[in-house]
Amino acid sequence: MNKKPDVTIAVPRSGRTLENFLCRLRELNAIDGERVERIINVSHQTKARSTLDHAQAMSFLNDIQAEGLPYFGVFIDRKRSNRPYRVGFLAMDLEIAGIKVRIEGDEPHNSSSLIRLEEIDLTVTGLDELLTVSQPLLSEPTKVTKWGMYNYKLPQWAKMRIAGSCMLTRHNSFLARDILDIVGFFLIKRPTKVPSAALGTDLKELELTKNPWHRLSLLSNTKTRVFVKGRYADVVSGAYALNVVPVEDVEDAVVNSAVGDVGLEIVQSGSTIVRKNLEIHGAPLFVSESVYVVNYKRYLESTELRSVLHNLNPVGYFAFDRLEQIALWYHSLTSAIGKAWVARPSLQELFATPDDVFHGLRPYRLSTRYWAPDDSHKKEEAVRAVWAAIAQANKFYGELK
Repeated sequence: MNKKPDVTIAVPRSGRTLENFLCRLRELNAIDGERVERIINVSHQTKARSTLDHAQAMSFLNDIQAEGLPYFGVFIDRKRSNRPYRVGFLAMDLEIAGIKVRIEGDEPHNSSSLIRLEEIDLTVTGLDELLTVSQPLLSEPTKVTKWGMYNYKLPQWAKMRIAGSCMLTRHNSFLARDILDIVGFFLIKRPTKVPSAALGTDLKELELTKNPWHRLSLLSNTKTRVFVKGRYADVVSGAYALNVVPVEDVEDAVVNSAVGDVGLEIVQSGSTIVRKNLEIHGAPLFVSESVYVVNYKRYLESTELRSVLHNLNPVGYFAFDRLEQIALWYHSLTSAIGKAWVARPSLQELFATPDDVFHGLRPYRLSTRYWAPDDSHKKEEAVRAVWAAIAQANKFYGELK
């Protein structure tokens, strides 16, 4: 394309979200399958081929471009402590429903900032990355434990809004099938070898409570170290008075720590938790998956952006197909972790609680103003829809057990 793109979309430079989104574009016939497979093949190599030698990184990039894949560039992988050069996705021009679109690679946590700066129209990111840069905008940020509550807690002037789930999947080895790529931000710790009766009051209560806010308030009364990946440190410190220690690998920090120290970490399948003989406790602070975050002001103004988003088909929090995927993820995680999930919440506690509903976890459509539920318009109808969705999710889970 020689013309300026009508719509710009930011995606991660590497990893499964990038790869799964490219597969979604293939389903829309925006890119051919053979090219997608070649791009994904390169993406799988980039971490292992990262290097401190700039010339080596450029040589790898030149080899890729010589194979007819001009979609990559070299960047600094700041997530690694040695900050290597790494090849990653740069950009691709294509068409969706006849509209000129540019897909641009960037750091996931940067993409929502680009919307606020009006430098991108739409991004594919997770709630976890979104919270790292936008938490100060939210009223009561600790209440935003699911992406379906995010828009409700934003001020009306905020440009970035969640349109819905991307419904990106990954293969689950336990279930031997693809399921929605969901993660939870859990408190993790080493198993307690001290008898419960010998624990202090706060630590004993910590062992029993499912509520994540209550657990963290208990920890704030102690000198317990809480290990967190650096990019999430401000999210946690900004919401809780904790002894936060930023680390590169939370699980290893907990394994090698003194008795009583804990971590807050993203958990997807639970396999690493089991392998390192750790436990997760209670409900996650938040549950995340890839969502479409959109410049809402631009959405209202641009026919092209509305058309592209319509074709991408963002899925609502309470959509029927998503309910089954939530049940599948919960079933796989409970089965994989077993007794290592201490004070395990029910599916309803993880999916939608009465407190969540009060704080805005109710259905909304893209035709709804600000993409957020209204407290005065059809609220009772929305609440009934939530209870129906909870019942359906529980039904799906009951069929899996």
